[in-house]
Amino acid sequence: MKIDLHCHSTCSDGTYEPLDVINRAHAAGIDVLALTDHDTLQGIEAASAAANDLGMTLISGVEISCEHELSGGYGKNKSTNKIIHVLGLDFTDHATMQDTLQALQHSRATRGQQMTQKLSQLLDIDYETLWHAICKKAGDNPQAVGRAHIGQVLYEEGYVKTVQQAFDKYLADNKPAYVAIEAISMVDAIALIHRCGGKAVLAHPTRYQLSATRVRKLISEFAELGGDACELPANSEPVSTRAMVDRSIAEHKLAVSTGSDFHGSNMPWRRLGDVPKLHPMQEGIWQRFTAFS
Repeated sequence: MKIDLHCHSTCSDGTYEPLDVINRAHAAGIDVLALTDHDTLQGIEAASAAANDLGMTLISGVEISCEHELSGGYGKNKSTNKIIHVLGLDFTDHATMQDTLQALQHSRATRGQQMTQKLSQLLDIDYETLWHAICKKAGDNPQAVGRAHIGQVLYEEGYVKTVQQAFDKYLADNKPAYVAIEAISMVDAIALIHRCGGKAVLAHPTRYQLSATRVRKLISEFAELGGDACELPANSEPVSTRAMVDRSIAEHKLAVSTGSDFHGSNMPWRRLGDVPKLHPMQEGIWQRFTAFS
């Protein structure tokens, strides 16, 4: 089976509608897909019906923004607060999950407005004009606004030369237009996923701007808090990075998950179905899914 357990639609910060994501996944030969929009289940029902019509298996998914304090450094860097993403996969209690995440959805709209306000001052742009363009990019859904939408608008309007430059200059953590997102703790997110009948997966552990030591610490703490699996690094990452994550996964007896983190045209380098292969002795988290039990 070809499996991709991490992708996004216009229900969060992707550029394609859920039905389009399903059609593209089918065209890419994917058999099992999880739609994992940020802090919302809005697209799952429509995506599930479309996947069923095409003979695909859609796994219930969501990517939850969590606040977590990592320890293990020295001096002033002894601890650091980070927003960590945890995937909830194969859960059955959609109502409880959606109700709990509703506050986070509201905070995304507020955050988008706050970042837009900062940018309007930094770049001397009319706030209303900029916010309208950003909302339009997010499918006229303020709750779906993410940094990728904002970066795309800045690029299209000529304020930066690339979307990546928008992040590097304005939107990345601690940059001038950055606003932290309201989040639940990682331990509470893991508990929520389990309470809803799902599996908790640490998403892209090497993309949080952490040292190798702290990446290993993050995987260790995720396992200690009851997490089920760790997502493998993308194929584009160094072999040494994959080896480090593999060792940590084995040490803490976690299952593994694979996903493209597909967003669409705003991140064209992430392609549906482009996922790393498991090494011998690694257990795919999908082997624990109810759909395959």
